Amino acid sequence: MTGLRSVIFACSFATVVHAQATELPPPPGKLVDVGGRRLHLLCSGQGAPTVILEAGASSFAIDWTLVQREVETTNRVCSYDRAGYGWSDSSTATTRATEAKDLNTLLRLAGERPPYVMVGASRGGLLIRAYALDYPTDVAGFVFLDPATEDRLFTMLNGEAVVIASLTPDQLRSALPRQAVSVPRRAPQTGAPFDRLPPEHYQVRLELDKRLIASTPSMVTPEFIGTFQENERALLARLLASRSSPPQPVFGSRPTVVLTRGDEKNAGREEVHAALAKLSTNSRHSVIAGTGHEIHLFAPSAVSEAISDVVRSIRSKTALPAR
Repeated sequence: MTGLRSVIFACSFATVVHAQATELPPPPGKLVDVGGRRLHLLCSGQGAPTVILEAGASSFAIDWTLVQREVETTNRVCSYDRAGYGWSDSSTATTRATEAKDLNTLLRLAGERPPYVMVGASRGGLLIRAYALDYPTDVAGFVFLDPATEDRLFTMLNGEAVVIASLTPDQLRSALPRQAVSVPRRAPQTGAPFDRLPPEHYQVRLELDKRLIASTPSMVTPEFIGTFQENERALLARLLASRSSPPQPVFGSRPTVVLTRGDEKNAGREEVHAALAKLSTNSRHSVIAGTGHEIHLFAPSAVSEAISDVVRSIRSKTALPAR
């Protein structure tokens, strides 16, 4: 899928109350009221800095199980479900514009204390960068797992593919549909790599994904699409601007590790991931052999090792190891 439709449908429209289905077990974490809405937060382990795990699109806190079990042996670590996902309450078109605020409120009300090591997978990579822009003193380091980047997200404008982050609101509006759009139903995610989760977690994840799909409306209005896409454009534009405005790298000297999937070589992807790492003066970019997009499921030990390296760099105030 290319252009605007790929961007719209790659991000789930989880906008209504979760559909009735097989009853889920109780949430493994706790539900925290963040202002009339509850978000699911699972924290375990002890040791600062606390590690925050941010999932990608159509993903859940449960996807971090293998990584969280390793990290909790040395650090406090938290995974959570964004609005509309997992055990969290449903979302709206506008809650995507408040995701960093939601996370900050969630952590504060749950009694978790910064500084944090922010770990983001796929679209989660965009979100942890936005969080750092809003709450810079809360973030001590980063780990990115095959992250989405604003310079690789496109739409069509006047017959040409353009970077969404480069558009003005008016330009984006001119590219949006003027009538309701049907949303195709995807199949639940099964098999590899999700079956690397423990069997009981795999079954719960399958049910969570079914509920996410069921909560997606079959049609979305032009108004909904406009709000949804403008929120996304504003996020991407802000991230793009942050990379060019300061005289120093935007991450400063915060230790930063970027991991790229290794199962399909892509020079463009590796180039932008290497450039992302260079937003810090203390960074490393690695391609992890034998992994697909969900590196945290294919190679959880590689992820926990990256987190450990960032934590040690923060604690000792030394450079990351090259590996």
